[in-house]
Amino acid sequence: MHRLPRHNIIRVFEGFAGYGGATFGLRRSGVRHRVVGYSEVDEDAIELYHYNFPNVRNLGDITQIDPNSRRCPDFDLFTGGFPCQPFSTVGKRQGQDDERGRGTLFGDIIRICEVKQPQYILLENVKGLLTGKMRATFDIILEELHRIGYDTRYAVLNSKDYGIPQTRERLWIFGYLGQLPEKFNLVPPEEPLQGYLADFLDPNPSPDLYKTQRQIARIHEIHHNDIFDVDEPLCYDIYNRKIRYDRICMTVTPPEHNVIRIIEPMQNGEERFRKLSLDEHFRLMGFHMDGINNEILFPPTQNYTKLGRRAGNGWDVNLVGILLNHIFFQLL
Repeated sequence: MHRLPRHNIIRVFEGFAGYGGATFGLRRSGVRHRVVGYSEVDEDAIELYHYNFPNVRNLGDITQIDPNSRRCPDFDLFTGGFPCQPFSTVGKRQGQDDERGRGTLFGDIIRICEVKQPQYILLENVKGLLTGKMRATFDIILEELHRIGYDTRYAVLNSKDYGIPQTRERLWIFGYLGQLPEKFNLVPPEEPLQGYLADFLDPNPSPDLYKTQRQIARIHEIHHNDIFDVDEPLCYDIYNRKIRYDRICMTVTPPEHNVIRIIEPMQNGEERFRKLSLDEHFRLMGFHMDGINNEILFPPTQNYTKLGRRAGNGWDVNLVGILLNHIFFQLL
């Protein structure tokens, strides 16, 4: 990554924080920053965030944040992977406020940033926001950001193009208060993979992650496929019933979606078929996880499902670090 010039410390507010994807990414980026607050309502996400960043204050439900209150700090950068709720429903429209997204969670971003006027806004969402019926929603997002003074750029970035062997395409929207430089480009130069899927897996996975031979036989029966005989660990896509021979993992999702399995080379004539471990979930989300100095710490009160859910709904912190470095190298 580029070496950033020295600059004033950027004050950050992290909306829809999850495990703190923006905060972890900022640590990677080289951007001098201080997180002045975050907003999160999921109790498990709050516990995980607080376990890693105990000194950052949670302002709670974003719909209840009053930007004019002394309780709401000033900030220079707002970040958020906001839920994309429908802005209006045919036959149930409630006037101009509903149609413009006000009254939705994106509307709260606009409501707060219109008052606080941070210099920068970085938002994330699914790439489907650009297509089909959702395109109208995306257009409203850009219009609203422009209305309150922000020049915007957007791009779909894929984790596998920035070092992590996961196909994870996400839409990134960057807003700048005022006018961006003419040559500003939101898309960072691509970076080579840091390894293939096999390089991101645990050396000695826990036995309880593996399916029994009987369970594997049942999968063959349902999916109508041949014996799982591979030369290296590969990703099995349960949804599409196929092995990913590109040596890349499919999109990491919460465990309850039940779509990712790892196939390993056979041992003693038996097939090897298992779930991802928690460390593997987070390693594929860009975290350094060596079992000794893990970049993210897990609260002992949270189980596999809860922590896996956070990973599946989180930000690839490796990509976020690269993106923020690229953005601020051009602006600072």
